Amino acid sequence: MKQTWCFVGGGVRALSGLPDGGSERQVMLLSTELAARGNRVALLVPGPVDADRSSISGVEIVQGWRPESRWPRGIRLWADRLPSLRRAMGRLDPDFVYTRGFSVFAPSVAGAAGRMGVAYLAALACDDDLRTVTSGSPRGAVHSAVYGRIARAAFVRLALRRASIVLSQHSGQLKRCRAMGLESVMVRNAFVPFEKPRVVEGVYDACWIGHLSAFKGFDRLLELLGRIAGRGWRIAVAGSVQGSECRAMLDRARSYGTMEYLGEIPHREALSVIASSKILLNTSPSEGFSNAFLEAWFLERPVLSLNSDPDGLLSGEAPLGICAGGSMDLTEQGLVRLLSDEELRRTMGRAGRCRIETHHLAGAVVDSLERAAAAAACR
Repeated sequence: MKQTWCFVGGGVRALSGLPDGGSERQVMLLSTELAARGNRVALLVPGPVDADRSSISGVEIVQGWRPESRWPRGIRLWADRLPSLRRAMGRLDPDFVYTRGFSVFAPSVAGAAGRMGVAYLAALACDDDLRTVTSGSPRGAVHSAVYGRIARAAFVRLALRRASIVLSQHSGQLKRCRAMGLESVMVRNAFVPFEKPRVVEGVYDACWIGHLSAFKGFDRLLELLGRIAGRGWRIAVAGSVQGSECRAMLDRARSYGTMEYLGEIPHREALSVIASSKILLNTSPSEGFSNAFLEAWFLERPVLSLNSDPDGLLSGEAPLGICAGGSMDLTEQGLVRLLSDEELRRTMGRAGRCRIETHHLAGAVVDSLERAAAAAACR
């Protein structure tokens, strides 16, 4: 039976083929696959719509609120915009409502779904979604209200605890959800194979992909770059700069002579950078399962991660890379080991490609999403 799905959040840029975040890319992959199966799928954007079409790849684009407001800044979100978002959601009359990751609007979505009597699926986008205190503290009263501890506590209590089901990315999140008393199942990150991107051999020894922020661990990357300065390695870094502190860090990183900063680049170019590198670096203290892991593995590139080790894939008997368990010493050692052993990189990379093909293809992931939704609707 064909049903109506309402995704609430970002994703228009990803649907349009423009640079976007990992959560938004997952929304794009899931929504287009559901639409291809004949379902009615809408992306309800919490804000003005940045698109010149009302439908992209079979997904309806719906504006959550108008850009102008008669309410003063600071209260307009709660007094005007969230009520507008709930009304737009009601007009869609969905069977299922889906959000991905922490947001200030998720509690309102959860409440509206409850009043409408429809299943609300709250998907986790990173490990920080289950925490009220995160690695990066927002600055300023407005940002603290929207992204700080109180907002995150409200997200856990009023969104995750009211969700029909919480969707975990990996087994670590699933275990944590159950310890918190949250009903949860695993729906893995989706992946769609792509044509082999342009490869320039010998250009980069390693690459780091993501916006330059504390969430992505750019400060830890800076530390690593300082440690390996003078070794003659070339590290590509791609992503937009988030805040003045990270801009100052970028200037310091450039001074080491190891990094080539590429700025914010289209997704296709990012894939080319990964393909032209020997390994993918990840230094985030917060991510659960980066999309870049999947892209690197599909391209048969191992991952060197400072913290993240989803499902033990970087530390098991046949690892797809190396996890340093938070140790910068072990990260540096892992980098030396991987860059000096081509056969090890090849073995890990091939195992990564196999993992993608057996666990993450979008069709199978959406099958699991539909099963989770059907079970949630029966509760």
